[in-house]
Amino acid sequence: MWFSKFTFFDKQSALTESVSEDFFTKLFSKDEFDNFPDMESLYPNGRDPKYFPIPKQLRLPKEYIELLQYSNGGGIINGEREFGFFSLEEIRQMYINYGFPIWAPAFLPIAFNGGGKFYAYDLRENEGFPIILIPAGNIGYDDDCWVFLGNSLEEVLSKTTNVEDELDVLYPQKELSENEIRYRELRLELKELEDNKAKGKMDLKTFLLSKKRIETDLKKL
Repeated sequence: MWFSKFTFFDKQSALTESVSEDFFTKLFSKDEFDNFPDMESLYPNGRDPKYFPIPKQLRLPKEYIELLQYSNGGGIINGEREFGFFSLEEIRQMYINYGFPIWAPAFLPIAFNGGGKFYAYDLRENEGFPIILIPAGNIGYDDDCWVFLGNSLEEVLSKTTNVEDELDVLYPQKELSENEIRYRELRLELKELEDNKAKGKMDLKTFLLSKKRIETDLKKL
């Protein structure tokens, strides 16, 4: 199998049941809605499944079913790349519990990277199973919510870098200007000054003079 070359840091019992065609597209049960995000302030009828139609093409590809038939949930590690994959039941739970039906119904979460980022299948098209990375706290279809990783799990997991490096494409580190650097330094200096005054490490006259100097410098920026 494609996964035989990878190292498992967590191995579970194999999935023995077959995966029904409607496993992810069937209506939410009442118990599942108990874990659904509370969106009633925005959606008065938010707990009615008809308000969140699940894409008909939502399903697992053969590669993931093969993985579950070896280990129904578990973990793979390759260098700095961690793949904590979900069991069949957990995939549906994560899909509902994190509000994918609200914000990105055609993204199917399949694993965590160990740092709060989902690996997910992008199933917006009827064919193909591209794999994306999406932060758990920023789920959506907008371009700044996700990044493409690859077209197969074997391709994605063959890389040894930390998968979060891929997010640099979305969230590049901003280089601060000289004024921004100076502003940050002055704010830190002001905080330290106020802390020293509160701890009795500085007399009132010195505190006021220093505070006035810092505030004057801040206004010049």
